Amino acid sequence: MNIKNVAIIILFFSNHAYSSPPTIEEYQDNNDIEAHNTYIYGLERGLDWANEYMFQKHSIEIYCKPSDLSLSSKQLRKIIDKAIQKNITFYAKYKNAPLVGLALRNGYIDTFPCN
Repeated sequence: MNIKNVAIIILFFSNHAYSSPPTIEEYQDNNDIEAHNTYIYGLERGLDWANEYMFQKHSIEIYCKPSDLSLSSKQLRKIIDKAIQKNITFYAKYKNAPLVGLALRNGYIDTFPCN
């Protein structure tokens, strides 16, 4: 891949990048759904990697999502929204904190429990 192609790819993705993670309030306001979706997909990948790491190193799974299951951004948002609603007092108190990743993790634990 030449430098011109790399530059175009960087410019394309930079339009949807955050300088900092969105807060709960920013996420709930849905001002920039595309940017939030990109961020949420990144969180999902990170959680998958963390879950795999924990299993490989400690034989512990954080959640038990089927490995062949691919979730859309809409489905991921439903999981996050449900986790926020389940513990609304906590998330309202920390609405200015970047806790979307925590909500996704908690949602995954609730949605894909290990038996």
